[in-house]
Formats: sequence, C-alpha cells, structure tokens
Amino acid sequence: MNRLIPHLSRLLACGALTLAMGCQAASACQTRAVQSDQVTVPVEGKVAQAFSCKDAEGEQIFVETRLPGTVVNGKLQPTAVSFYKFTLQANGKATKRWQARDFVPADSRLSRSPKVERFTAQDVDGDGVLEAFIAYAVPGQSGNPDEGKLLVFFKDRKYAVRGAVALAPEGFSTRTLDPAFATLPAAVQNHALGLWDTVALPPSRQRTSALTVSQGPQH
Repeated sequence: MNRLIPHLSRLLACGALTLAMGCQAASACQTRAVQSDQVTVPVEGKVAQAFSCKDAEGEQIFVETRLPGTVVNGKLQPTAVSFYKFTLQANGKATKRWQARDFVPADSRLSRSPKVERFTAQDVDGDGVLEAFIAYAVPGQSGNPDEGKLLVFFKDRKYAVRGAVALAPEGFSTRTLDPAFATLPAAVQNHALGLWDTVALPPSRQRTSALTVSQGPQH
C-alpha cells in the first residue's frame, strides 16, 4: 500500500473513535466511547481509535492502530498505520474480516497525531451490511500537489479512489477510480465520491451533500 498521510479528512456516519451498541436504522449507529485498553481483538501496534456497530452479519468492530518504525542505520523508519474489521462471535472470539496497512514517513504530522480524521462504517445501500470508508490526503513532495486516497470496503473487498488534492480555491484536483469501482451499488459510489470531494476540493468548491459528517480536528 502507498504511504499514508497527514491532513486526513473528517469521519462519516457511525461516528469515529467510538464503540456502538447497535444500529437502529440501516445507516445509523448508536455509539459510545471506548478506551484503547478495552479493545481485545488481535491487532498490531497501539490502538488509535475503535468503534463498532451491529449489522445483519453480527457485531462489527473497526480499529485503527499505529506501530512506530524502528531506527535502521540511524534513520527512523515509517510508522505503520493499520485499519481492521472484526466480527465478534457469540463465544466472544473475533474473526478478522480485513486489514488495510499504510506507512507514514517519520517526519509527517500524521505519524505524531493520535487519530485519523475520517474512518467510518455505514450501511449506505440499505442491505443491512455495513460499508467502511477511510479517507486521507498526503502532502506532495518537491512542489507536487497533495495526494488523496479514499478506501471503500464493500462486502469485505477493497475499492480505492486516488488523485491530486486541491488546497487553494484556484487549485486543481484529479480523480482515478479502481476499475471495479463502477461495479459498486450506485448509492455506495455516490456516497464515496461525495466523501472524496471533502478530501480533494477546498471547502468553497465542495458539492452540497446530505451526508452526516463528523468534524475532526485538523492535523
């Protein structure tokens, strides 16, 4: 996976850094805060955030972790940032459904920040099963524009949107979709592309969206 990133976007739907007791409606979660030491699923690194919600497949637990890099030949290596989904079984054990890993340069702001601003789960298409969304933007090097990335997990398969991020009102942005992105349900595509706008476009050019957005602090 490509390197991960500083200014991440804000979180959607089920609420970030929280543990949900269940879903009242197809796209809503009731959440409660969870301490990192209460996360018992097997992950690597330190828990940065966790939340869960019950869908048609059971109690789903979503976790983000950070694993600082070691020093090699006097140089600090990148921090590993991982995102997980687990399903909690009736016997209390958890089954890992997927994991996404990225790497943050040791000198980036994200490597020092406590959380990603947007990591969410929501039943967008109304089939009773949660989709997960992870969005962030990476500062460009040598005068290049920032690089944005949006990961969508649908039926435990990953789909991605990548492109250049416009930081100034007159800046430009680009967007490249995974070839399989077009196979996603229309509701999931629209939700993802609306979220992409919050990553790739400055606020003055973002399209109006009916999505519920949880604002996180800027890093």
